[in-house]
Amino acid sequence: MRRLITTAGFSAVGMAASRGAAFLGILAIAHFLGPAAFGQFSLIQTTALLFTTFCALSLGQMATKITAEALVTEDPTRLGTALTVSYGSALVASLVFMVPLLALSPLLASKVGGAEGLSGSYAASSLLVLTGFLTSVQNGVTLALHRVRQQALANLVVAPVVFLMMLAAASQRGVGWALAGYIAAQSLIFLSQERVVRRYRKEHQVPWKWRTTGREDWAVLWRLGLPSSLAGLLTLPSVWLSMVMLSHSIGGTAAVGNFSLGNQARSMLLFGAGVIANAALPMLSAAVSRNDHGGVTTAMRRSILLVTGTTAVIVVVVAVLAPFVIQRFAPAYAGSVVPLQWLLLSAVVTAPTAIMMRKATADGRPGVLLAGNAVFAVVLLAAASVAMRLHAGATGLAIAYFIASSIQLLAFTFLTRKSLRQPAPSAHSASSRSASSKSAS
Repeated sequence: MRRLITTAGFSAVGMAASRGAAFLGILAIAHFLGPAAFGQFSLIQTTALLFTTFCALSLGQMATKITAEALVTEDPTRLGTALTVSYGSALVASLVFMVPLLALSPLLASKVGGAEGLSGSYAASSLLVLTGFLTSVQNGVTLALHRVRQQALANLVVAPVVFLMMLAAASQRGVGWALAGYIAAQSLIFLSQERVVRRYRKEHQVPWKWRTTGREDWAVLWRLGLPSSLAGLLTLPSVWLSMVMLSHSIGGTAAVGNFSLGNQARSMLLFGAGVIANAALPMLSAAVSRNDHGGVTTAMRRSILLVTGTTAVIVVVVAVLAPFVIQRFAPAYAGSVVPLQWLLLSAVVTAPTAIMMRKATADGRPGVLLAGNAVFAVVLLAAASVAMRLHAGATGLAIAYFIASSIQLLAFTFLTRKSLRQPAPSAHSASSRSASSKSAS
């Protein structure tokens, strides 16, 4: 528990600095743009991250796993190979998603955003795909290298600059300017964190291995990274489609703005839950590899208690203060209070699933991730469709999120209990097969 809290604590400080500065910048964008234009900005942001968010997080978890395994060997060459595979996977995946986004930007601007003049902004948002993948893998590598404290310090130093960049861009009162400021802020966060990885490579003489990595080194990508990423791909498209449905309802643009303000807070809470879950992943992986059933159960119980309790405390504070803050500083967003409260409640329900997802990753069972996320996607789209037919607006969509999150929690609870009664795939046998394969080569 002490290890979990320490690692998660430093990770939370780093996340709070980088994500917190970006979140404050988004609040400034919402203030200067107003609900209608902020709704357009949110659609562009969500479209850019349509496939990348959960796919990138899955690659980040893969990077943690292979980097930690290489670190145990104390072999700089093998560690260099792990870093090369991690960053290489991020570059390839980002290219796969950037090209279609660039090609479809005019169509997305007219059909999704309802403004052909925003096609340039949709095209520029492809840079968010690149920074999203690179930052997620970078965070996974930093966690495995035990450089979370240094990363947190780097984020604390750069956080004021990130906020000022976004504030300056938002003050221009244009969607394009706001997006440019957000892209620049994300790029600065990546560059500041990369200095931590670069310093580690220099101190331990870890080389890049771009020319010498073989097919077997990349095998982890399609054995674990891609199946886990596919599970993540089921979630965000349903979120995007639900927002598109809201945007096409009566008063849809302003409704998207009101909904997006609460959804930004929900996203921040889910990132926090992910920080704790990522800190628990090495503990779960170690217990699974030892076939330590009691260790797995203990790590899950304590990490679920920590993530749920922390999220609930934050939610209570925000839910109480939000109505007064919005009424005082952003009266134009008065319609966002009730959706915000429902979205915060859905974040509490979602928090335990973050640990159950890491348990599935530690077990090497991407099928559990696929099933749980598929349940969320189907229920969200069905509930959102009903809400739009009832003209429930932003509040109806927020309630749909709560329903989908609750049913997803039930699905993951059932699948996790089932997996606890079954032996996980043996890590030892897998490593033995790998060693035998290398010897044969």
